[in-house]
Amino acid sequence: MDAATARDRLLALPGVTEHDHFGRPAYRATTAKGKPSPIFLTLWLNDHRAVLMLDADQQAELHARHPRVFFPVPNKWGARGATFMELAEADERLFTLGVQEALAKAEGDRRP
Repeated sequence: MDAATARDRLLALPGVTEHDHFGRPAYRATTAKGKPSPIFLTLWLNDHRAVLMLDADQQAELHARHPRVFFPVPNKWGARGATFMELAEADERLFTLGVQEALAKAEGDRRP
């Protein structure tokens, strides 16, 4: 997966919009109430990565199953669930999995 393909896939999702976030493209969904969700993903174009905004359980599960693709951002944000996704290591299935998890958290649709 490359950044251009990732961007195309994200913008093809219903209700997803792109915004600038400190010089990086960031993505929000539209909630059931028609309001923008929190940012669920940012693209780090120069690093060929995405940052998914997950919770700690989601992060741990994805990292345990796919450690070359998903791993915590090495700072306080990573301790709160911010998770790198190595785009070069992510095929379509893993990219979609990561995006679905981040969208679920952003939309408040988390399983117990």
